[in-house]
Amino acid sequence: AHNTLLGLLSLLLAFRTSQAYDRWWEARKLWGQIVNSTRNIASNAAIFMTSLERKRDVIKATICFAWCTKASLRGVRPTADELRELTTDEMRRNMVRPYPGPPERRPTLHLTEKEAYDEMIKSSPAETFEHLPMMMIDEIKSGIRDELEQHAIEKGASETHEGWKIVLGADIKALVDALGGCERIQKTPMPFGYLAQQRIFMLLWLVTYPLAIASAYKWWTIPVTAGVSFIMLKVDAIGVEIEHPFGASPHDLPLEHICITIEKNLLEILRRAESRELRLLEDITPARR
Repeated sequence: AHNTLLGLLSLLLAFRTSQAYDRWWEARKLWGQIVNSTRNIASNAAIFMTSLERKRDVIKATICFAWCTKASLRGVRPTADELRELTTDEMRRNMVRPYPGPPERRPTLHLTEKEAYDEMIKSSPAETFEHLPMMMIDEIKSGIRDELEQHAIEKGASETHEGWKIVLGADIKALVDALGGCERIQKTPMPFGYLAQQRIFMLLWLVTYPLAIASAYKWWTIPVTAGVSFIMLKVDAIGVEIEHPFGASPHDLPLEHICITIEKNLLEILRRAESRELRLLEDITPARR
C-alpha cells in the first residue's frame, strides 16, 4: 500500500515542481521581452529623434523602467544608487516615500554625502507615485509626444513620423504587457488548499513509512527513512523556491544582472547617438566658417 501511495505522492510532487518551473520560465521569457523591447525603444529613439536632450530623457526613462519593475516585483522602492544618474531630482522625489516622522526627528547626523543627499530629496514636498514602472512609461510617452509635436511644428502636421510612432507604440505595449504578466505571476500564488493537502499527505506518509519497512529493513529503517524524507522534502522545497521567481535568492531570476545588462546596452546606444551628434556639429561648424 505504501508503494502505491508513494507513486501517487511522487506524481503530486512532480506536478507541483513542474507548475513552479513553468511560472519561473514564463517569468524569464517576460523579462527577455523587456530586454528586447527596451533595446528597440532606445535604438529607435537614438536614430529618429532630432533632439539629443529628448533622446537622453527617453533612453534613461527606459532604463529606469527596468529598475523600477524589478523593485516593484519585490515590493520595495528603487535605491538611489540604481537611479541616481538616470533621473532628475523631481523624478526621484516622486519615487521616494516621505520620512514618516516629524521633520525635527528626521535623522541627518552621521550620514554619508549620498545619504544626506537622499534625505534632502525626501524632505522636498512632492506627490509620491505608487506604481513607478507606469510612471516611467508615462515619461517615455511624454518624450515621444514632445518629439512628434516638434516635428509637426517644423515639418507640418501631415508629417508626424506615423510609422515611427506605430513602431515605438508596439514596443511600449510590449513593455506594459510584460509588466502585467510579471505582476500576474507575482500576485497569483499556487492554491493554498492544494499545497496544504499535498503536505499533509506527505507528512502522514513519512510518519507511517518506518512502520511499513521496519520488519524488512530492521536497523536500516532509520537511514532509509531519513534518505527518503530528505529527497521528498528537498523536491518540495525546490517547488517553493522557484514558485516565486522575483526574489533575491540564488534560485530566483537574476534581475539585478538583467537590469545591469539593459542599462549597459542602452547607455551604449546613447553614447553612440551623442557621438553622432558631436560629429554632425563638427561637420557643420567648418561649413559655417
